[in-house]
Amino acid sequence: MKFLMLLATLCLSVVWPQAVAQTAKATAIDTLLTRLHHQQLFNGAIVVGQKGNILLSKGYGYAHFAKELPFTPDTPADGGSNATTFTAAAMLMLAQQHQLSLLDSVQQYVQYPYTHTSLWNLLTHSTGGLPDYDYYFEKLPADEVLSSLSMLRILNEQKPPLGYAPDTNFSYDTPAFDVASAVVAQVSGMPYLEFLYTHFFTPLQMQHSGGRPSLLEQWKTDRAIGYRYQNGSLQVDDIGDREGFYGGGNLWFSAADLYRWGQSFYYKPLLDASLIRVITSTVAIKSKVSRLSLGGWYEGRSRHAHYYWGSVAGFYSFVYWDTQQQFTIALVSNVSIPQWARPALTNALIDALEGRPIPAIKEPQAEKTDPAQWPMLAGTYDTETAGRVTLYLKDTQPFLQVQTGMEYRLFQVDDKTFYVPGLDWWLSFQDKQNNIFQTLLWRSSHEQSVGKRVVE
Repeated sequence: MKFLMLLATLCLSVVWPQAVAQTAKATAIDTLLTRLHHQQLFNGAIVVGQKGNILLSKGYGYAHFAKELPFTPDTPADGGSNATTFTAAAMLMLAQQHQLSLLDSVQQYVQYPYTHTSLWNLLTHSTGGLPDYDYYFEKLPADEVLSSLSMLRILNEQKPPLGYAPDTNFSYDTPAFDVASAVVAQVSGMPYLEFLYTHFFTPLQMQHSGGRPSLLEQWKTDRAIGYRYQNGSLQVDDIGDREGFYGGGNLWFSAADLYRWGQSFYYKPLLDASLIRVITSTVAIKSKVSRLSLGGWYEGRSRHAHYYWGSVAGFYSFVYWDTQQQFTIALVSNVSIPQWARPALTNALIDALEGRPIPAIKEPQAEKTDPAQWPMLAGTYDTETAGRVTLYLKDTQPFLQVQTGMEYRLFQVDDKTFYVPGLDWWLSFQDKQNNIFQTLLWRSSHEQSVGKRVVE
């Protein structure tokens, strides 16, 4: 009897501190999101868990404000380019089964206008840079739905010029994943969405995930609407119509389902270990290392952590998973989160799961910029975390080069902030002297740094 009591005491001494720590993490995250919700900086749902246990699963606000439809962890929302992680996994699964090779030409499977482009290029943003979706809608008849096949038809008819020769540099390219989805359908012999349900959604019990109807009028149930706050007033900022492509977007996920997707890479994994290693493997384009893995994931705070996020209209979603610390964060929102707040929020959530204090979330003190001021950004900066980076204008557009030699385009996303897809960097600037900015504020979804201009 004494032995059993001693054993029970030892078990409690191990389990009780862990339970207290997990409760503290959940409380800290809930407090943070409640405060941000009241500040009109977050509206949606979150699911976080560690070592197979859900720590927090909660919704904040409404999915549909006019109907006062509550946002819950099971509410589907537009996942944006999080769809690409499924497309990459689908193609890599077929490669593992020897149904295709990543070195195969795209032209081997679908009609495609550019030579010297492999399936590997589709997954690694190294096609040369296909036009974004607006280009295809401009060419599409007004009564036609845009699909992966109609994209291919327009590409073959128009053959628009690429930004780079294929396989030479990174160029963020979600339409390439729509081409990849057409390849998956061709090789597997089943519609692309059916492939996703068969191999991912159903086995993972992702019951609130799937492809949206291509026409909004086909939506038969109440759904989450996209919004944004404009000068303190809530405005509709919803998804577009006539969208029937699913490789690079238009997949909807609940926070609970995105959690299942992230957790599946380390806890009761759906995919075998060798495929997960391929999905998280490092990519190099012409010996220049990319920040995105072959499966389309950014590396987090360690080589054991991976994440991705998507955004379209008023929707934002984020999933982060750490195989060593055994935790997953899944977040979805239907009210646009300001660009400055996105990296601050995700850094705070990761801090909480790692047991760190959550810092205050506040807007960086940066200066406004417009295209007339872009030349003032040009120059070389030394950053504490990212090393030396060089900014310059090319054909009047801002670009950045990192130490590996890879070139990335900057996109201005608000009057103070640029975003760099492929690096997951938000950049803003301070200390303008003699019409030249001296300080670069550098933030990603999991870290931040400051860069100082190098005097040449």
